[in-house]
Amino acid sequence: MTKRFPTFGRAWGLVLPAVLTTSCATAPSADLTGFGRAAGALQADVGASFTDANRLARSVEVDRFVRSGSIALSERRFPPAVPPEVAAKWRSALGDLARYGNLLATLTDARRGGIQTDAFRRLGAELNTGRAAADLDPGIASGFAALAGALVDLKAQASAREILRRTDPDVRALLTAMADAVGSSDAEGLRGTVATNWTAALTSHQRNYAVAATDRADARQRQIVADYLAGLDRRDAQLAGLATLRASLLGLADAHAAAAAGSLRPFDEMLKDVNERVARTEATYKALDAAGGKR
Repeated sequence: MTKRFPTFGRAWGLVLPAVLTTSCATAPSADLTGFGRAAGALQADVGASFTDANRLARSVEVDRFVRSGSIALSERRFPPAVPPEVAAKWRSALGDLARYGNLLATLTDARRGGIQTDAFRRLGAELNTGRAAADLDPGIASGFAALAGALVDLKAQASAREILRRTDPDVRALLTAMADAVGSSDAEGLRGTVATNWTAALTSHQRNYAVAATDRADARQRQIVADYLAGLDRRDAQLAGLATLRASLLGLADAHAAAAAGSLRPFDEMLKDVNERVARTEATYKALDAAGGKR
C-alpha cells in the first residue's frame, strides 16, 4: 500500500516583511504585522504540498492496481497520502496561528498592549475548547494546549513585551512540533511518506526499461530513461519543497523569539535564507513543468 502521512501534517513563498521601530519598555522593537500574514501564507501553501503528495500516492496505487489484475475498481483502492480530514486540521491550526498573529500586529503600537489583552485571552479560551487540538499529532496538540493556557493566563493590561515573552516558549514548541510532523529528514514525517512513494513510483520505470531492453527497443528505452530522470528531478524538487516548509516553520519561531527578546534584527533579514530557498524551489518546479510540456 502507498505509505500515508501518519499524523497531522511546504511553504511556497513565506514572506515575513518587517521594519524596525523604536525599542521601549513595553513595545517590541520589530513590527509584528508580518507574523499573521506568514501564518496565513503557510495555511494556503500546505494545500499545494498535500496535493502534490496525494497525486504521487495515487499514481503509485494506479500502477499497483493495474498490475494486480483486479476488476473491482473502487475509491478505497486509491487512498490519499494526506486524508482530507488531516489537511483540514492543518488549515485550521494555521488559521488559528494567523489569528494570533493578527492580534500581535496590534501590539506594534506600545499603547495598544493593555487594550488587546482581553482579545488574546478570548482567543486562548477558544483554543482551550479543543477545536484546534482535537485528534492532532500529540506534539502539535500539546503545543496548542500550552499556547491556549498562556493566553488565558495573561494578566490584565499586559504590555506587548509581556505578552510576547509569556507566549514565546509555547509558540516555539508548537511550530517545532509542526516542523517535526513535516519531518527533519527524508526518512521522517511527510517527507518520509513522499520519499517512500517516489521509490515505488520510480520502480515502474525500472520494470518498463527492463522489458524494453530485452526487446532491444532503442527508442522506447530512451524515452523511459528520460521519464525516469524527469521523475528523479520532480522527486528532488518535492522533497526540497517540504524541507523548505520545515525551515519556514522554524524561521517563524525564530522571528517570534527575536521580537520577544527585543532584537533589533528585522524579520526579513532573519528569514532571508528561507525566502531564497522558496524562490529556488519555485524556479525548479517551473523549469520542470516547462520541460515536461516539451516532451
